[in-house]
Order: sequence, then structure tokens, then C-alpha cells
Amino acid sequence: MSQGQAVEPAEPGPLRLQMRAFVLAIVIGLVAATAASLFMWVVDGGQEFVYKTLPESFGWEKLPGWWVLLLLLVGAVLVHVARRLPGATGGSPLSGFHFTNPISWAPSILLAALGTLVFGASLGPEGPLIVLGSAVAAILVKRANSDDITKLAMLLGGMAAIGTIFGNPFVAAFMLLEFAAMGAVPSAALVPAFVSLGAGYVTLVGWGSWTGFGVHVLSVPGLPAYDSLEPDDLFAGLIVAVIVSVLAALARELGERTDLLSTKRPTAVLFVAAAATAGIAWAVATAFDVSYDQILFSGQTGMAGLVAQTSASAVVAIVLGKLVVYGLALGGGFRGGPVFPATFIGVGFGVLTSLVFTNLSVSAMAAVGISAAATVMLRLPFTSGMLAMLLIGGAGPGIAPFAIIGAVVGFIVRQGLDAFDAKRQADAVPATT
Repeated sequence: MSQGQAVEPAEPGPLRLQMRAFVLAIVIGLVAATAASLFMWVVDGGQEFVYKTLPESFGWEKLPGWWVLLLLLVGAVLVHVARRLPGATGGSPLSGFHFTNPISWAPSILLAALGTLVFGASLGPEGPLIVLGSAVAAILVKRANSDDITKLAMLLGGMAAIGTIFGNPFVAAFMLLEFAAMGAVPSAALVPAFVSLGAGYVTLVGWGSWTGFGVHVLSVPGLPAYDSLEPDDLFAGLIVAVIVSVLAALARELGERTDLLSTKRPTAVLFVAAAATAGIAWAVATAFDVSYDQILFSGQTGMAGLVAQTSASAVVAIVLGKLVVYGLALGGGFRGGPVFPATFIGVGFGVLTSLVFTNLSVSAMAAVGISAAATVMLRLPFTSGMLAMLLIGGAGPGIAPFAIIGAVVGFIVRQGLDAFDAKRQADAVPATT
């Protein structure tokens, strides 16, 4: 080496790079999961305030229909305001999960999500949580000036955030593996993302004397044990999987049609969707004396009431009502995730089947319904099957085959739906010479 020649720094080895990625994953996982928990605290507190605390302060024993309509219209106003911000509320829930939205879009998406989730539109929180976690992570690595580091950080943050609502990190881990299998996530990012999930889970369960934010326990309450397989249940489960998959496909198709109208008249469709949701919720609640959470919200809070239903006609009305308001929320401009309303529809049809055919297990039918509906909406059969096992797993080990049946049938139906959509889009493009 000649005198005065610059010495280039040595490139860090693979092990050192991996350790850096793990440290980054731990920091991002802790921060993103904390942000996600605080967001859910705001959502849960907001729902409690507008749907319970305020009505009780007015002395109402039962919510009047006009109050539900007013709240949903307020939510639509917030979504309308959010559309004027950078990003214009981002992509539709029909387009999947988004880990790479620009930071400047996050306020618009999160404001629209609050208008959706707090005021009763039928979507879940998973989509906005991914956006929140990704934005937080991008801010943490803003000085890195590297697109690769930013993209990795946003993946780590999004996964840590969504992992806070599934009760444990492994549903999100299955989701991550399926993303990698589809080529959406590089294999080199899998272990760091797994580390971020684990770090984020620490914020829920706590550390030492700190009790954490609390784990969101996901389960369908009130289901009986199911320890051994019955031939009738297996045969019926296959039929239920087909029917629930078709119902989920109809909800998605309604969302697609509504979204198409929304591109032409976004404001009108948004407020019509809000008003229609309120009308359907009021009609079902009044006709069958059920609570509004059977139709509104993501469906998590309404599971216990759904399982406790003894009237087949009431369950039919709940399932059909939920299907319609779900489809309107998917395409009408509201912002949230597609997972939990789909699982509610799956459980509802499982309950209906067991009411009509009393010899069938409601636990088994609910498991097959959850995995079928979730697979149609997500196109992630392994994740959907795992979610069904988590929600119904307390009923016993005999649930596993039904979760698999529902996931496989749902995946077949979703493939057919995608092929139909591709053909429809191809036919809509004018032929050119």
C-alpha cells in the first residue's frame, strides 16, 4: 500500500449483519407493538364511549336506531375528511395488506380507520395496525438513507403491530411464512421478522413487575368440547366449507362492485354505505331482539351472543345482515382489515348448521366456517387454518381436520374467484390492433 492511500473500511461479515438485524428487530418490535396497543386502546375506549357510556348517561336502556345512524354518519365524515389528506386513506381492504405506504399517508389511513372502527362499520383493525407499525418503523430508521433498510424495518414494524391482536405471535408468523412462499417477503427477512414478533409480544405479557398492555385473547366462547371425529361431522363440514366459501366470495364480490361505484361517486357511496349499515343493523336488532354488535364492528365482541342464539331465523338474519354490511364496508370507502368479520360469518353459519341439524357439532362447524371464510378473504390457507385452531382450539384436538378442510376448500374457491376476476378485467379492456 503506497503512502497516503485511503484505507477502505471492511464490510461487516454475515454474522455481524445478522446480529444488527436482530437488534433492529427487537427495537422496532417493542416500539411498533406499543404503538399498536395504544391505537387499540383508543379504538376500544372510543367504542365504549359512543355506544355505551354516552347512551347510559342519556338514560337509554336500548340504543335508538337514529343514534346508530348518527354515529355511522360521523364515522363517514371522518373518512371523508381523511381523504383530503396526503394518501387519501390508502388502498382498499380488498387489495390486501400494505407494508410500504409512505409515512405521509399514515395520518390519512389511521384517521379513516378510527372513523371506521370506533363508529361501527364492519371491518377489523389488522390493516391499520400494519400501516401504523410500518410508519413507526420507517420513522425510526429515517436516518439510514437506505431503501433496503427502510423496507425491512417497515416489514418488521408491520408484523409486530399485527401480532398484537391475534393472541400470540404464531398466527402472524404463519402469515409471514405464506408471504415468503408467495415471493412477497425475502427469506432473509423471516428470522428478523420473527424476532420482532417476539419482542412485540413482550409488550403484551409484560416484563418483571410490569404487567404489559394485556394479551388480546381470541376465542369463541361457549362452544362445547369436541374430542373425537364423527363421520357425519366430516361430511357436513365439507358442505359447510363450500357454502361458507361462497358466502365469503359473495361478500367480496359485493365489496368489488361497491368499490367500482366508489371510484365514480366516492362521497355518495361512502354515506349510502353508512346509512345502509345503520338501517340493516336496526332492522335485525329490532326484529330479533339482538344487540347491535351482531351486525356492527368487526364481530369479535358479538361472538358470545351469536353462539348463544337458539333461533335459526335470527342466525340467518344476522349472517345475511353481516355479509351485506361487510361487503359495503370493504368497498364503500371505510378502512380496516378483512379478517374478523369473515370469521364471524363462518361461525354464524356453523351455529346455523348445528341448530338445523342438531346431531352435528357446533364447534366443528364453526372451525370449518372460520377457516373457509378467512381463506377466501386472505388467500392464506395456512394462516386461516391456524386462526381457526386458535379460535376454536379450546374445544379439543378433534377440531384440526375441520380447520384444514375449510382452508383447502376456501383456497380452491378463492382461486376460482381470482380467475373469474382476471377474465372479467381482460374482457373489460378494449381489443387493440
